[in-house]
This record gives sequence, C-alpha cells and structure tokens, in this order.
Amino acid sequence: MPDSITGKDKKKMDTFEKVEKLREKANVSFEEAKAALEEANGDLLDAMILLEKQGKAESRRESFSTKDSVTDVMVVDQPEEKKERKRGNAFTDKLKVLWHKSCENYFVIERNEQTIVNLPIWVFIIILVFTWHVTLAAMIVALFFGCRYSFRGASEMKLANDVCDKVSEAADKVKEEYEKL
Repeated sequence: MPDSITGKDKKKMDTFEKVEKLREKANVSFEEAKAALEEANGDLLDAMILLEKQGKAESRRESFSTKDSVTDVMVVDQPEEKKERKRGNAFTDKLKVLWHKSCENYFVIERNEQTIVNLPIWVFIIILVFTWHVTLAAMIVALFFGCRYSFRGASEMKLANDVCDKVSEAADKVKEEYEKL
C-alpha cells in the first residue's frame, strides 16, 4: 500500500471536506450539498447561495455568551423571509409617517372668519368612521349656513384645500340660485 496520496485521491478529499462543510452550514443532505457544489464548480459560497435560492438551506441556531448569560440567536438564511420582514417594516414605517402627519395637521371649520372647530385629522377620521352618515349630512347643511372647511398644519395640503374651496363655491352657487327663486 503506497504511503503517498495521489492527486485524484486528494481532490476527492477536498471535495468531501467541502461537501461536509456545506452540509453542516446549510443543514442539507450529503446528496444536496454535493449536487450544489458540483453545480457551483466547487465554490462553497456559490453553492450556499444556490441552496438558499432553491429554498433548501435551513435556518440554524447559534449561541453567544456574555458575562452573565448565554443567548440563543436564530440565524435565518431564507431570503424570502427577509423580504417579508422588509415589507413589514416598510408598512409600519408608512403607518408611523401617516400617524405623525395626522397628529400635526388639523381639520378646521370656520364661519364668518372665526374658527369653530379645530380637530387633529386622526380625530376627524375617527368621527367620520363611526358617524359618517350624520357627520356628512351635518357638513353639507353647514355649507349652506356659511361654514367653510380647510386643512391646516405642518404639511401643505393644497389639493385637499382646493377641493374644500370648490365644494364651498358650489354650495354658494346653489344657495344663490335658491335665493333667486
């Protein structure tokens, strides 16, 4: 039996070690690890990425310790889960922005250039949601008694205020037509 290992045997050993390492890291079978490694031309990183894309790489648990305790950390290698978390974070970020804007901006009702009501937009939305039929009817009637609506605050709400102005103008025209009769 020869003492030296041939080049072919050494290559098989290197391949076995890579397959073993990939199998441990990705938590897949020998067969899956070998197939991924062959498809990646022997590159461990490319094989790992390939397994992740195929959804075969499973999450693994790792631990680290501090002076007082040991904490388990879940390491997730699933790109789809990361995308869902990013979408979730984007949604909550948008909600936070909307909440902030609804707190710093106000729905204002004026009559004869005097402010009658000045509500944060979030309060106005809650009133509309729970009493929309009464609130909308009261707002329409109030238009004919000289009430005007607008939005004020930190954000420029030109479009919303333009709509409020057009509704007020339409109510004034209807009122003028009625008075002519």
